[in-house]
Amino acid sequence: MSRDVVSILGVRIDRLTLDQAVDRCLEFLRSGRPHLVVTPNSEFLYAAARDPEVRELLNRADLAVADGAGVVLASRILGDPVPEKVAGVELAEGLLRRAPAGTRVFLLGATADSVAAAASRVAERYPHLVVAGYRDGYWRHFNPEADREVIAAVRAAQPQILLCGLGFPKQERWLARYLAQLQVPVCIGVGGTIDAWSGRTPRAPRWMIRANLEWLYRIVRFGRFRRSLPPLAGFLLLVGKERLRRVVRGRPRNG
Repeated sequence: MSRDVVSILGVRIDRLTLDQAVDRCLEFLRSGRPHLVVTPNSEFLYAAARDPEVRELLNRADLAVADGAGVVLASRILGDPVPEKVAGVELAEGLLRRAPAGTRVFLLGATADSVAAAASRVAERYPHLVVAGYRDGYWRHFNPEADREVIAAVRAAQPQILLCGLGFPKQERWLARYLAQLQVPVCIGVGGTIDAWSGRTPRAPRWMIRANLEWLYRIVRFGRFRRSLPPLAGFLLLVGKERLRRVVRGRPRNG
């Protein structure tokens, strides 16, 4: 399957709208073969710029969407824009809404209470789907024995969609490592989506989401100044440097 991608700090991002990204996931679903979907935001890309392993991990994905206003802004600064922001939670919701009746879904991540509440909400909101199972994300810090138990639980449930909210980059590492064993057509790293669905960490007001200010809401609402602002500033600095390099390379030489 050919992909139209842009490169932001060495990471390939698919040039797709939300509806097109859901379409791509539905194609993965119909194929029956395992696929990895990642949802990089500016913090992901900043980490990838500093860590080749993380960069390679994101570039192994079958689909990478621009999750965040910062990624969209970066693509425009670099002169190779993506059409719009594709938030991971909206991609997951769009996929669940449009998945065929009887599609089996597994939720993996968050606390036991949160994932149980999220599973209940998914079953209520999408009655045409089957919530085949759920599991919290705190099993003995992912040692090999615990991994085998979780893989066995997922395989026994036979889901076609696996929504994995273990946080970046743990969820991407785990899904990439076990993608072939899991044998789930659509595996998506969804970050805090499970907590959002459970009601534990509500999303920003609609007007802030429409104004591309959800990142600011999270920083203020959850006190993430020290965690989020330095990577965001570093990300924008690296994007500015990359833009300058591209401009210099594109200048004709004298003589």
